[in-house]
Amino acid sequence: MSMKEKIMPPLVLTLICVITSALLVAAYNITYVDTTGVITDELASGLTEIYGGSDGFDMLMNDDGTVKTYDGVTSVITNGSGTAFEITADGYSKGGLHLLIGFDESGSICGISVISIGETPGLGTKVQNKDFLDKFKGISSEDYQVDNITGATYSSKGMKAAVNTALEAYSQMKGERENG
Repeated sequence: MSMKEKIMPPLVLTLICVITSALLVAAYNITYVDTTGVITDELASGLTEIYGGSDGFDMLMNDDGTVKTYDGVTSVITNGSGTAFEITADGYSKGGLHLLIGFDESGSICGISVISIGETPGLGTKVQNKDFLDKFKGISSEDYQVDNITGATYSSKGMKAAVNTALEAYSQMKGERENG
């Protein structure tokens, strides 16, 4: 077997892999849609669930054009009278709770919308039940009591952690407005 016959098959396979990878990168760059700073259909649906509509809401932006975030908060959406925080929290699954937590003018939670959930079907997904979510309505400080759902302890704790994150972010945002 000559040297050419030994080198050709691996060389051809390498060339095929390089060309395929380049085409994949090009296709991704051509079709990529940046939703940063855009209220997606899922977020609009969550806003409608919390506030009864999604019209007039805007995602808050920093002076440099980036999306306004806080520790644990992906985005802040407001219409002047209501403010919602997009949060992804760990339940039983890492990042299993993607939530929109809405506040009214008084600074109390007025609703929680589950954008997506990656918790254990049947048990962990019980945290998206309306009865459980309604227990958080009216909360305005981290001094509250909501019982965990039996069998969904980690998911319940994840929901509480998300609510605490939203409460902290709302307080921080309110402080920024008063000082700025």
